[in-house]
Amino acid sequence: MAKPFDATLNSMIDLQPEGWAACFARLAGIPPGPSVPVDTDLATTLTADKVFRINGLRPSLLHLELQAGSRLGIPAELMRYNTLISHQHQLPVETVLILLRPKAVASDMTGVYRQHGASGNLIHEFHHHVVRVWELPVSFWLDAGIGLAPLAMLTDEAGADLETALTRLQNSLREQGADEKTAKSLLGSSYVLCGLRYDQDRIASMYRRISMLMEDSTTYQEILGKGLTQGFSQGRTVGLREAQHHLLLRLGTKRFGSPNQTTLAALEAVTDSDRLERLADRLLEAVSWDDLIGE
Repeated sequence: MAKPFDATLNSMIDLQPEGWAACFARLAGIPPGPSVPVDTDLATTLTADKVFRINGLRPSLLHLELQAGSRLGIPAELMRYNTLISHQHQLPVETVLILLRPKAVASDMTGVYRQHGASGNLIHEFHHHVVRVWELPVSFWLDAGIGLAPLAMLTDEAGADLETALTRLQNSLREQGADEKTAKSLLGSSYVLCGLRYDQDRIASMYRRISMLMEDSTTYQEILGKGLTQGFSQGRTVGLREAQHHLLLRLGTKRFGSPNQTTLAALEAVTDSDRLERLADRLLEAVSWDDLIGE
């Protein structure tokens, strides 16, 4: 997942999981049907972002991975996920890589991953779907359901006129019957996601006019503190630190396994953002939680 922003994305998925499943199942060509979230723990060090069972004409599984950063090797990881998920549930799996911003694109994200042997012969060929959020129109995400509506703010169309896009988002939430609490949470989510693509000052000035709505947003308070009403600088600092902790736990668990209570306490004790960044940089070099934290 888009690691510093995965708390926001998880809250959006949890709000309307059937909407996420239906939208991306359609894009992946899976026959429509009722969806059920399934376990994503594939191994002690491997967890998929989101998996749904789609109980349509031909039952199958939908595997979603969300990505905001660019790095090579993700398609190979997706093939591993796909194989393990299929083996675990004994159903065919369609994997969708959801890229949240242009900076997330890497040269190997073509939708096809090929693995060749020493002699050059093809050993594996893995096909997956790549969805570039920004390439779709605002209306696509607004029409996909309230759980996906904040993604509209990441589109190129929205980037050309953020004020209009925000107004359309607010109107769409109202037209789809979102209650006040849900609308506030989703507006908070859209604010956080905008940080993926746009300058903070531009976002702040635009959202300041709806700050009273966002004040009570659970998502907004959890990730950014009360940045709009109590100072954007403080909010960004708190939000960044929480996101960095979440990133380390997420990636570290995939690499080293679940941390014990001692490790968790040691991570929580790290409050300096610079050190948290250094820990994240060392994740691929470290061999264990103790090795990582004892930098």
